[in-house]
Amino acid sequence: MKLHTFVIGLCLCSAVLSCSSEENTIEQENSLKAYELMSLEWKLDTNNGQTIIEEKLPEFYFRNDSDTIMQVVINPLENLLGNSKFVFNDSLRFAQLNSPEIQVFIPDELSLLSETYGTLYGGTEVPFNQEPSAFPFSFNSKSTYALNRRSILTSNYTIFLKQNTATILATFRETTTGERLELDGTWTGVFFNNIKVETIANAIYVLD
Repeated sequence: MKLHTFVIGLCLCSAVLSCSSEENTIEQENSLKAYELMSLEWKLDTNNGQTIIEEKLPEFYFRNDSDTIMQVVINPLENLLGNSKFVFNDSLRFAQLNSPEIQVFIPDELSLLSETYGTLYGGTEVPFNQEPSAFPFSFNSKSTYALNRRSILTSNYTIFLKQNTATILATFRETTTGERLELDGTWTGVFFNNIKVETIANAIYVLD
């Protein structure tokens, strides 16, 4: 009875080791394969679209107590950035790809896309990976004011950002065998849309 148990145990152990060895071999083969991106296609599904995000900035406040004109420069977008993120349905497979990181174009306007897959040419470029990436806005909102002597200036800005989502299909080719691999997923990007500002200048009154 003990001999039978020992033999069964050896068989089970051998089977486990065999499976583990096969999995390691497959992982090693995949790690040795080198892939290059052939195409990145985009389309709009029913769950894709655009959302407007409203963000109120802290008030800009300037006070000129001198007897000369003071120049004031305000750049409300100075510390704001757009962002982009790719998420693949098989995120682990994408992460395991032996492929060089490249830059790809992303759509700042969803009117560029349709319900069928298409390729983008031109626009904002970002790294093609699953990590969030940031980029500067193309819009310049810097304003310069001449603040009169003994006066106060306040500016209140509301920034409107557009968040775009789309469906993606990436096609890769193995550089040695020509084997093709397709991975689909979703993309989200945030861009500048417009800006609203209210600026008020008031004189400083000194009571004797």
